[in-house]
Amino acid sequence: STVRLWDAGTGEPVGKPLQGHTEPVNSVSFLPDGTRIVTGSQDGTVRFWDMGTRQPSQHCADLTPFFLDSDGGWVLGPKRQLLFWVPPASRHAFYNPATTLVIPRGGPELDLSRMAHGLHWQQCRDE
Repeated sequence: STVRLWDAGTGEPVGKPLQGHTEPVNSVSFLPDGTRIVTGSQDGTVRFWDMGTRQPSQHCADLTPFFLDSDGGWVLGPKRQLLFWVPPASRHAFYNPATTLVIPRGGPELDLSRMAHGLHWQQCRDE
């Protein structure tokens, strides 16, 4: 539930821990400009930390769980419904079921603006 930062050269802690999650933290990502850190937790929240104040600047809750079924390549949503299929060459960018949020750097990005989903997924093919 706490994120601690360490100096890789000295092994010493850097500043105070980031506290706010109520369950273990599964994922951490630094924004490229170094001003914020994003954390995801088993409490179902994602927090954006301002590194100047060491306080959360934003927080998202009630995220929809999804995960990649590595055997079949389908991304499954709540209640294990099929959302979309991921080709084998693109599966490396997906993580485990405990990952709350993935913010890729240089990984594949999906444009879902024209995606046929839900009960209409069969309409994804042109006749």
